[in-house]
This record gives sequence, C-alpha cells and structure tokens, in this order.
Amino acid sequence: MAGTTEERSSWVLFSTAVFIVLGVFNVIYGLTMLLNDQWVIFTADTVWYLDISAWGWITLIIGLLQFLVAWGVANAEMWARVLGVVAASIALIGAFLTVPYYPWWSITIMVLAGMVIWAVTVHGKDVHETAGA
Repeated sequence: MAGTTEERSSWVLFSTAVFIVLGVFNVIYGLTMLLNDQWVIFTADTVWYLDISAWGWITLIIGLLQFLVAWGVANAEMWARVLGVVAASIALIGAFLTVPYYPWWSITIMVLAGMVIWAVTVHGKDVHETAGA
C-alpha cells in the first residue's frame, strides 16, 4: 500500500466528515419537512395536497443514523463501515438516476460517494493502526 498509515487514515477522517455533513443536512431537511408538512403542488390538470410529515421523520432518522455511522467509521467499527458503504452506494445510484435533471450536482454526489466507498473499504481499519503507533 502506498502512503503512511497516517495518510491513509486521513481518508477515513474525510469519509467521517462527509457523513457528518450529510447527517447535518438530513436532520435540517427532516425538521423542515416536519415543521412545514403541508405542500400544495399545482399541475396543468389538478392540484395535489400532500402531507410530507412521514418523509420528514424518515429523513430525520436517516440523518441521525449518519451521525452514528460517522462515529463508527471514525472508530473503525466494521458494522459502520458496511453501513457506510451501503449508504454511499444508495446515494451513488440515486445521483446517477438524477443526472439528466441535475447533472453537475449529481456528478458531484457520485464522486463524493465513490470517494467515501473507496476510503471506507480500503482504509477503514487504519484508524486503529494510527492510534496504536
């Protein structure tokens, strides 16, 4: 492997920071959806009245889980690494599906998700090696 253990564990800290930022955003989105849960959507033919409080709770829980994953990845926990790869893979697939609508944002999310997957899978256990050295 190229690079020192400290350099490799920097990638793990990067992925931890990404999960923390995602957690903050999802908690904010979830709270916003809970506080403003009545949406009206106007189309050419109809008017839709939506209650998005359930999606707000789901997003809030996902945000809190992302904080938990960030803590676990920072401590080189295997369950957090697996859950982090699954979450980043889902984000990558979701971003791929939105490329026609939001190309720059989707590509940015795909690159970040790919970097997180790489960092967690390749360098996930290096945090303990750095602490023990």
